[in-house]
Amino acid sequence: MGILGRLSGAFRRRPAAVKEAAVKRDADPSDAGQLTLGAAQLKQLAVLSRMRRGVADVSISRQRLDLQAADLRKAMDSLESQASAAAGDAGAAGSARARLTIMGEQYGDLVSQRDALAEQESMLTAELAQLQARVAGFNVTAETLKAAQAAADARHTIARSLKDLQEPRPDH
Repeated sequence: MGILGRLSGAFRRRPAAVKEAAVKRDADPSDAGQLTLGAAQLKQLAVLSRMRRGVADVSISRQRLDLQAADLRKAMDSLESQASAAAGDAGAAGSARARLTIMGEQYGDLVSQRDALAEQESMLTAELAQLQARVAGFNVTAETLKAAQAAADARHTIARSLKDLQEPRPDH
């Protein structure tokens, strides 16, 4: 297969297949227990993805608690107005006040859970930012190493070509 055929085949592949092919190509059996640069980068991207998913899950849970707390607050306000309206009926007012007390405790629990999730979300967001910075730093290092390897390969090819040019050729 010619160079053009290989290039056109590479452009037809899906991006994930291209990455997997690069990881397999980079694999060296002598490095049995070590990851290649490509595999390490893919692993870091997977960790970043899981971390983002975790932050999103915590954020969604916090938002659900916000909605539940808002609904409970509306129910408490409604119950408070019912208790005020039933001021003449001591039994109904007492029942409404008892339910209001229970709802107040539930509201306090929801707010404390929401605050704990908000704290966890901010902590995870900070950790995600740190992880993204470390991954970006690793990617810069990996690209630098790849560029250095390419430069070394080019120097080797040039040196070999110069050596071939300097060797005397037998006359035909």
